[in-house]
Amino acid sequence: MHKRYGWLAWLLVAGLLMALAAGCATARKPSPPASPKPAPAPTAPGPTVGTQPLPTTSAGAAQLAGKLATEAKKVPGVKSATVILTGNTAIVGLDLKAGIKSADIASIKTETARRVKAADKRIRSVQVTTDPKMIARIQGVAGGIARGKPLSSFNTEVNTILKSITPTAR
Repeated sequence: MHKRYGWLAWLLVAGLLMALAAGCATARKPSPPASPKPAPAPTAPGPTVGTQPLPTTSAGAAQLAGKLATEAKKVPGVKSATVILTGNTAIVGLDLKAGIKSADIASIKTETARRVKAADKRIRSVQVTTDPKMIARIQGVAGGIARGKPLSSFNTEVNTILKSITPTAR
């Protein structure tokens, strides 16, 4: 009978050890069911003004820049204007009429920026300069684009111009 209790004791100890081992293991929780994502609500097509990308070809960019330069020339005090485009930014070089007072230059720049942005809703930022050196650089880039050179060939020059001009309107 002693052997019978011996085996029973060992069986009880083994069962206890298995229960302890199972209890110490990390509990696995079932993952929550994946919730279905709602389908996006259909939207009505809105106006396309301002959503079309700016031209990426030299001819398209030159044409739009010419349109914006014509708009800039309408600002009182502006003798001539040159525009180049990069991304959604217009860079405007203004040659002012003789006799413009220094105090009036800031308002001319602001009005020019406002008119350029109003002329094409795709323009998000306008930078205007009246510095003759910057105007010459802008004219050089605009001339190259008008001759059909790729816009990408002027990236370094355009970045240099942008760094040199204080933003006028965003």
